[in-house]
Amino acid sequence: MFYETIENKHGLRHDPFKAIVGPRPIGWIATVSKDGVCNIGPYSFFNAVGEKPHYVMFSSSGRKDSIRNVEETGEFTCSLSTWDLRHNMNIASAASGRRDQELGGVRAGGRRLHR
Repeated sequence: MFYETIENKHGLRHDPFKAIVGPRPIGWIATVSKDGVCNIGPYSFFNAVGEKPHYVMFSSSGRKDSIRNVEETGEFTCSLSTWDLRHNMNIASAASGRRDQELGGVRAGGRRLHR
């Protein structure tokens, strides 16, 4: 099958783009706003992209709190979703009006290297 990503004409039920690269890590991106409000958001597009110096990046579909917070503070952390946390990630990925930290029983840990 030929798949051209710009036109996205594949005839499948879901866009296959996320399934093309695998395995890809899935986890949480944690940020703090300039006003001190914590945010934890699930992301499937984050990865290590450099070694010297160490670089980690994530990508967002649209303008989300995580992006705004990083632009304001220049900081974020990433936490890998392991097999034992798969159900928590699934719940956290669902659309909801609740705060991200309350989804899936995920709680922010103590801060070590960021504000």
